[in-house]
Amino acid sequence: MQLQWGTESFTNNSRLRSWVTGLLALLIVQLAFGALMAGHKAATAAATWPTINGAWWPFTDKQLAWMDVVNNPILIHFIHRLFAYILLTGIVCFTVQLYRNPLSKPVAFIKNWAALLVLVQVLLGILSLFASKGIIPGKWGWFEWLAQIHQLTGMALLLLMVKLLYLIRPATR
Repeated sequence: MQLQWGTESFTNNSRLRSWVTGLLALLIVQLAFGALMAGHKAATAAATWPTINGAWWPFTDKQLAWMDVVNNPILIHFIHRLFAYILLTGIVCFTVQLYRNPLSKPVAFIKNWAALLVLVQVLLGILSLFASKGIIPGKWGWFEWLAQIHQLTGMALLLLMVKLLYLIRPATR
């Protein structure tokens, strides 16, 4: 089976499509936790990096409840960071897979963008954390700029992954 883009085609690689589908699913979960971060104003709850308030596992011996996944700012922070590292690793590995496969011109053109966007996204997230220490209620500052650009980059990454899912598809007859 061939994948089509206009008059060009390349061999159908269901493995690449699986990569994009899996990464897209992870990204959607990550964006949901990003929304929880913003809604809970969780950046100020753990404005340190690479640890969360000095701990790699920032939880006490108390057992976490299921509702903590959407209510506990520290747990939300932990999950958001964990998914960021997983996505960073996954998208870099995916980019390597793209280099190992014959690609149509549109896919070849955007093959580096996912890796670049996720790297920028992680950097913006870290910078947003550090800037959150200087939040002044009612005043637009560095944190707000960085947080908004972080969110826009997340949306750009989502759109790129949806486009890749569209481009790496079986040809229709």
